[in-house]
Amino acid sequence: MNKQTKMDFFLKASEIPQNISIAWAIIDNQFHLKRLSEAFFLQVNKPISLILNQPINKCFSSIDISTIELPSHDSMVLNWVDDKGNGVQGMFCPLLDSSDLWCLQIIELSLDEKWLMELHPDYHHAIQSSDEWLTQIEKVIISKPESVFQTAVNQAITLTDSQIGYLHLYDEKRSEISLTTWSDSAVAQCKIPKVKHLGLDDAGLWADCIRTRTAAIHNDCGSEQIIQEFPETLFELTRHMSVPIIYRNRIVGVIGVGNRELPYTPVDAKSLAVFASILWHSVELPRSMKVLSKQSQVIRTQREKLSHALEQLIGAVSDAVELKDAYTAGHQKTVAQLAYLIGERLGLSHERLEGLKLGALIHDIGKLGIPTQILSKPSKLTDEEFALVKMHSEQGAEIISEVEFPWPIMEMILQHHERLNGSGYPRGLKNNDIILEAKIIGIADVADSVLSHRPYRPSLGMKKLKEILVSGKGSLYDPKIVDICIDMLASHQIENIQCVSHLPLEPVICIEPYNTLAEVRELLCDSNAKVGIVRDESKGKVIGIVDQMILDVWHSPLLDTASERTVDRNIQNKKVHQVMRHKVPLVASNTILKDAKHQLEGEQLEYLVVADGNEPLGCVTWKIMANAQSFDFDTEFQRH
Repeated sequence: MNKQTKMDFFLKASEIPQNISIAWAIIDNQFHLKRLSEAFFLQVNKPISLILNQPINKCFSSIDISTIELPSHDSMVLNWVDDKGNGVQGMFCPLLDSSDLWCLQIIELSLDEKWLMELHPDYHHAIQSSDEWLTQIEKVIISKPESVFQTAVNQAITLTDSQIGYLHLYDEKRSEISLTTWSDSAVAQCKIPKVKHLGLDDAGLWADCIRTRTAAIHNDCGSEQIIQEFPETLFELTRHMSVPIIYRNRIVGVIGVGNRELPYTPVDAKSLAVFASILWHSVELPRSMKVLSKQSQVIRTQREKLSHALEQLIGAVSDAVELKDAYTAGHQKTVAQLAYLIGERLGLSHERLEGLKLGALIHDIGKLGIPTQILSKPSKLTDEEFALVKMHSEQGAEIISEVEFPWPIMEMILQHHERLNGSGYPRGLKNNDIILEAKIIGIADVADSVLSHRPYRPSLGMKKLKEILVSGKGSLYDPKIVDICIDMLASHQIENIQCVSHLPLEPVICIEPYNTLAEVRELLCDSNAKVGIVRDESKGKVIGIVDQMILDVWHSPLLDTASERTVDRNIQNKKVHQVMRHKVPLVASNTILKDAKHQLEGEQLEYLVVADGNEPLGCVTWKIMANAQSFDFDTEFQRH
């Protein structure tokens, strides 16, 4: 093949496709830039007046031209980092028709190239530093914000092997940066701006990463363009990197470092961004926990109020039913008490027991729709009349169908006459199709009906009840519930023993050790309570108590002078753990009244806190005890 034929295979300059962007430049033996392509100019991204006829280190500040020897024949390849932190590979080739000009062609490299990692600081050390910082998260959480930020800046300097650093907060609503924290090295070396707040338009390079929500890297901070972008009077920088601190998709600040010997890269930016994210979560966590704790306290107090109001409302509805059915007055309350005690013996949770009690209190609410002459009939009902009475389960469920309860109240009302073998009504449900609460109410309902007096018959007695329940055990009634019910009634537990948890207790609130006396006073007032239980923040254990007597001790009299008012404010800002009484007068919820009375007398107390495990239910006082003991509990189950 002759030379002419061979040359036909190569593209001429005019034949190169226009859509191929090749980044090339012509340099002389002094490394001055003489000519360049548009693609080269766009990649350098600097004004043409600053780079044309200038050494190529004006284009790429990390290149040390004193160490480069241009090739005379073959090409030579070098790798470096540009001023935006991107990897670059350059190939120097001598021009064939000139002895003092070379062509420099550049391409952008992937950050995964091994050579680029060699430019970074010791990342094993960086990871170790981050790990050490993470082990001190607990200290960071409980420290003041200023200490957190100062620690974070110092760690960011270590992480990136930099010399100076800063962290500034950003107010998104005001578009304003607050100059918050500088590293000690920055304060020692540089002139810190006196201005504390900057609008986004005046924040220069700090604003870059906020506007773009990405890292800003500048490896040539000596150029006039970069200098102009910094706020006035700022310290000198050779290299600079900043990243936005993003929390819940919102920019809350900027953290930056500078003056490293080696160029910054996107790998450094990613490391700093992860660090900043961990930092801000550690700052926000204690704030969120305190807010959550206060919200939980408010919710708990409101829930207690709603629960009390709901119980009063259901009690009123129960009374309305019994006013219509005079012959069974008190029946629902008796069933509710017996069902509650059975549920306790079965090990139901306090929450579930509350629902069981409320469901039992209105299990016959459907009788409001039954004619009074049928309910009050002193003789045996006809088949037609009994069919009407049997409708009260469905009618009761319909009455409360639009009410949303946190318990299956509607199912309790609807199913309390269902039986295990399907012989019950209204739907003939069997076994596991009947909820446990309905099974309990059903047996308690039978027990009270058999043991109570009626105008048309006397009480059938315990012997008859035992016969009825035992004969239906396993076929009509749940065997375990039957055994518990018979055992309780036979031993007269519910006739002679009344637990403190069944009394109308005074409210108790839960407070945290870090609450101030002023906050406690407000919480007690809002809840109409006189006693606050102090819980351990981590374990939820009761560790102390604050009552009205303690608050009165720390309450200042009328204040006339400014100094006295200052003293009063200091008193009101005292923390609960500083004034609380550590010995808590607790009494278990299943304690009988007699034992509770002995405890009040023996320890000379004004009240006892009734608790179910670690959960306070309320306070029992001498007044509540006196009212309870004047009530005839012995006839509670036999008054009809």
